[in-house]
Amino acid sequence: MPSGSRLLWIALFAWRLVGYACCQNYDALNRLNISLDGRLREALPLAAPCYSDPDGADCTSLRDRLESGYPGTFRTDKYQGFQYIQSEGCAVDPSNQCLLNGTSVHDLANSACEQGVVSPHYVEVTGASDVQAVFNYARQSGATLSIKNSGHDYVMRSSRRRSLAIWTRGLREMTYAPAFVPAGCTDGPDPARAVTLGAGVSLDEAFAFAHQNGVLFSGGSVGTIGASGGWLLNGGHGVLSGSLGLGVDRVLQFTIVTPDGQLRVANRCTNPDLFWALRGGGGGSFGVVLDSTHLVEPEGPLTAAILIFQGTADEQRRFVGIMAENMPDWALEGWGGPSGTSYTALVNPYINVSQAETMLAPAIGHVRSLNGSVSLETYDSFFDFYAEVMNGTMAVPEAINSAVVTTNRIIPEAVFLDTPAREKMVDAIVEMQEAGMQTTFLTTMPLRYGRRHHAPETSLHPAWYESVWIIGTAAGWSSSSSLEERKGLVDRLRSASEKWREVAPEGCAYANEADPWLQDWAQQFWGGNYARLVGIKQNVDPDGLLSCWHCVGWDESLPDYECISGLAV
Repeated sequence: MPSGSRLLWIALFAWRLVGYACCQNYDALNRLNISLDGRLREALPLAAPCYSDPDGADCTSLRDRLESGYPGTFRTDKYQGFQYIQSEGCAVDPSNQCLLNGTSVHDLANSACEQGVVSPHYVEVTGASDVQAVFNYARQSGATLSIKNSGHDYVMRSSRRRSLAIWTRGLREMTYAPAFVPAGCTDGPDPARAVTLGAGVSLDEAFAFAHQNGVLFSGGSVGTIGASGGWLLNGGHGVLSGSLGLGVDRVLQFTIVTPDGQLRVANRCTNPDLFWALRGGGGGSFGVVLDSTHLVEPEGPLTAAILIFQGTADEQRRFVGIMAENMPDWALEGWGGPSGTSYTALVNPYINVSQAETMLAPAIGHVRSLNGSVSLETYDSFFDFYAEVMNGTMAVPEAINSAVVTTNRIIPEAVFLDTPAREKMVDAIVEMQEAGMQTTFLTTMPLRYGRRHHAPETSLHPAWYESVWIIGTAAGWSSSSSLEERKGLVDRLRSASEKWREVAPEGCAYANEADPWLQDWAQQFWGGNYARLVGIKQNVDPDGLLSCWHCVGWDESLPDYECISGLAV
């Protein structure tokens, strides 16, 4: 039973639900709040304190945190904090937002604070019963739902206008098992080292926990990303995934509440169809993941090669050409990491510095000829490299107050082995960069892993396991940009998408960083696996309680996505 103070809070909260009654059933929402012991929370936009009291302590604290250099962590720890502002404000209506100015956090972007696409209410779940209560409420009331993990989201899936939000950041328990066996498995591979991570655990927290236990957790490149959220469920690539496999290759088990209200364990022996769907079918469709268990490796040294130079467009093109010509072989030797037209940061857990100098000689020679910087160094562990480089000297700048949208293409090995096709790809990379569209090419595809595991049992598009690079291009706008400016950037992004498809027609797209306005998104994300994914979703979500933009089961008739769709009109 709720305590006396909880009952008082519930009573005070009830009157605030009236304004929500236009979109949700008041009585049902109030019953939900009681069943949650008064833990249904109101969500005002992150910048709301600066609109109500610009000189107040809450606004000053917000501005200080956003300017601290680490706004991503601050946003992750608040429901209404999202990495990019397209998940807060209505992108198609610049007046329907509550944001600080695009150039200075000391000014307001609008005359009034509007809700945008931030959910009016949310539940920070503490366990399965909370999720079951929310699903039961949605089933009875017809309310729409959204799920937020870390909010590191380019495609606007972590928020939904007028929805009730499920927030999983509070699920942060971590355990290490030196001999893990998936539930229900009585035969098969030997017990393995594994870590089990609550759904709210970030990659930064997972890396540190694994290191404390003397093991390596292979994850992505940005520490604030959730280890069990969209990063994992849509593939999970990182600097070591070429050799060790993607996140979906290394996950051993999920605990999940499916929309039919069932608490399930999913692994290769128990609910194997659901396990297959979760290994690549994306988040926001099949349920709310409570935790995931991952294969880990003993820690060991790895060699890093960081090359940086300044050069002309021709010199950059030559560098990209060298990388493209050699990368299929280098990837199969274990190299992986991000690159651009004037830099690369590759790691390899299998070779030493002397071997790296010889193997990467074409790229090293080019950079040295331009008086660039060449650093070859062996680190004692992946965690040391992560702490010093990935989260240190080469950390990706965190957005303070901007929207970033991306497009990408996963490029099969066949493109690299065909000289005209490879040259076309190299030209496109340089041209895109020269046109002001930030373009990177990441050697994070599981090419080496795919050669050693010929039938990966994941629901990803098969092209992932036959590819060398994922090429990404980004565009963005500020909170003060006009609708015309935003639509212009979207047009440029969509043109880039078509360019990459021309470069690699047999490739596919990575759902987490895809063009949000792809027409044939299901085919591009999952290929022939999509029909099976839809069938599994219908089995666990017979009432259609969960949906998100371009997720399994989504269709254009679903409401409250106008803030996304309207930009491409």
